[in-house]
Amino acid sequence: ASDLSSGINAEYFYEYTKLLGEEKKKKEKKEEKDTETEAVEKKEDRKDEKEVEKEDEKPKLSEGEKKALEKREREATAMKRREGDVARRQVDQSREWERERGAHAQEEAKQHFTALLHDMVRDPDASWRKTRKQLKDDSRWEMTSLLDVEQKEKLFTQHIESLSSKRKRAFVKMLDECEHVTLTSTWKEVRRKIKHDSRFSKLSEDDKEREAEYDRYITDKLAQAKADFRTLLGETKCITYRSKETLRGAAGDTHMRELKQFLKNDKRGLVLDDLPEDRDRILEEFLTELEKVGPPPPPTATKPLAKR
Repeated sequence: ASDLSSGINAEYFYEYTKLLGEEKKKKEKKEEKDTETEAVEKKEDRKDEKEVEKEDEKPKLSEGEKKALEKREREATAMKRREGDVARRQVDQSREWERERGAHAQEEAKQHFTALLHDMVRDPDASWRKTRKQLKDDSRWEMTSLLDVEQKEKLFTQHIESLSSKRKRAFVKMLDECEHVTLTSTWKEVRRKIKHDSRFSKLSEDDKEREAEYDRYITDKLAQAKADFRTLLGETKCITYRSKETLRGAAGDTHMRELKQFLKNDKRGLVLDDLPEDRDRILEEFLTELEKVGPPPPPTATKPLAKR
C-alpha cells in the first residue's frame, strides 16, 4: 500500500510540474508579444513626435505667402487636370482615327468585291457555292480579305437581286412597247410576238417564270387602269349625286351613252374598253355611292371681321 501511494504521488507531481512549465511558457510568450507591441507603439510615437517637430521647425508664412502658395497649388492642380484632359482627348482621337481607318478599309474591300461581282457574275440564277470557287481564282479576291464569308455572301445576294430586278424591268419595258399587249391578251398570244426579243430570253430560261412575270404585269396594269378610271369619275363634274336618279328616268339610256362617250375624251376612260363589264360595274358602284352620300355640304359662311 505504501508503494502504491508513492507511485500515485510521483505521477501527480510529474503532471503538476508539466502544467507549471506550460503556464510559464505561455506567460513568457505573452510578455514577449507585449514587449514587441510596446516597442512598435514607441516607434510610432517617436515618428509622430518627429513629424510634429518638423512642422514646428517649418517657418511660419505670412498671409500673403500663404495665398501665393495656395495659388501655386491651385495652378499646379489645374495644370495636371488640363494635361489629363489633353491626354484623354488624344486617346479618344487616336481611337476615332483607328475606327475611321478600319471603316475605310472595310469600304474599300466592299468596293473591290462589288467590282469583282459585276465583272464575273452576270447570271441571276448563279449560286453562291459555285460562284465563290470561281471568284477565289481571281487576284482581286485577296483585296477582299477584310470581309468575312457572311458579308461576301450578303453582297453576292444583293448583286443577284439587282441583276434579276434589272432584267425584270427590261422585260416590263418590252411588254410596254409591244402594241399587241392588252389587258385581255393571253400569254400564248403575246409570247409569239415577243419571243425573238433578247429581253425575252434574258429574263429566264424557264418559260413558266416568264409567264408568271407576264401575269404579274397584267395584274398590275389592270389594277392601275381601274384606279385611274375611278379617279376620272371623281374629277368629272357632270357626274353628281343626282346622276343615278337621272339614269332611272325615261332618258336614262341616252344619258348613260352620252356619259360614257364623254368619259372617252380622257385616255383613262379608254383603258377598260376591253373589259366593258368591269368598267360598267365601277361606274355603277361610283354612282350608287354618290347617291348614298347625297349633296355636298354647303360652303362655310365667311365669319365677319372682328370689330377693332
